[in-house]
Amino acid sequence: MTKERTAPQSPEDMAKAAQEAAVKAAMEQAQSMFGNIPGFQMPEGMQEQIMTQMTAGIPNMAELQAQQEAMLKAAGIGMETVAEAGRQNMAFAQQMMQGFYDMENLNEEWTISKAGDGKLDAGQLRLLAFGAPMLVYNDENVDTIDCENDIDSIKCTLREWWNVTDRESTLDIVRWLLEEGHHAEADRALAKIRKRGLENISAEEHCNGDDKMEDVCLIAEEMQKNGWCPAGQMPQSVIAWDLVRLVNLGRWAYLCDYIREDEMWHIMQVAADTALEHFSSWEEYGRSFIMGRGVWHGDPTDSETAYEIVELLLKNCESPWKQSMWKE
Repeated sequence: MTKERTAPQSPEDMAKAAQEAAVKAAMEQAQSMFGNIPGFQMPEGMQEQIMTQMTAGIPNMAELQAQQEAMLKAAGIGMETVAEAGRQNMAFAQQMMQGFYDMENLNEEWTISKAGDGKLDAGQLRLLAFGAPMLVYNDENVDTIDCENDIDSIKCTLREWWNVTDRESTLDIVRWLLEEGHHAEADRALAKIRKRGLENISAEEHCNGDDKMEDVCLIAEEMQKNGWCPAGQMPQSVIAWDLVRLVNLGRWAYLCDYIREDEMWHIMQVAADTALEHFSSWEEYGRSFIMGRGVWHGDPTDSETAYEIVELLLKNCESPWKQSMWKE
């Protein structure tokens, strides 16, 4: 094994590292804000644009760095000393932030919120229930299509992260979620696992980059290990992940006046009918969502979050899954 070389950092390296850390923090903050609709990806080129803007905002960076180095040298302070202090401070800050993050997650409890306005009938409530995991995730009411978010903010989100700006682009994304989404590639890998057995998938196949095999194997192993899925009941498809998003996308598009109300209910009906083609219960639908969310980024923590939400929906008496029949 080759030991990584740790060369002293120059002022330019330090400045670049600081810039990259700032950009990374900005990216993570944006993802946490817009990640309320799972599946969002940072628009291509955005990080490079931010870096360019930051550099342009400090046109005399090289001159300032040279002056700083001269001052430190005159004071008898070596750049490696400064760099080491900077590294220690950054490490400490990261530890503190991780601590705050862990404490926040430790105290987080998912809840089922309701408007209680009685605007929707039983059939409409059932259709909305197919999008319930995201409603719980976003702390939105599960019994109304209304949304407390500002409509302009919703429009901005749909435009920037889904490229949805009108009826045509809405229907394009609807077709994509139904026909491909994040489930098509993952389901091909899942079919191989179900046919041959997870234990018979070689390490080389895990990492060959085809069919999302590595991510699907990882999440399947985690689901079995943590008891998120009963033995022998691995989902046949992760399409529930895309159907949950489809229901909410239709709702948001209607609130933005991109589609009519009857078109919104039709989109939800298609999602429900598709779910019934693949699954026989809310339990199976939930397990598919758990796996799909994890496979999305290949991150078991995403599946853990989904598992907590699905368990709430399956067991809480206020849940739309407890109050709505799987089949009409």
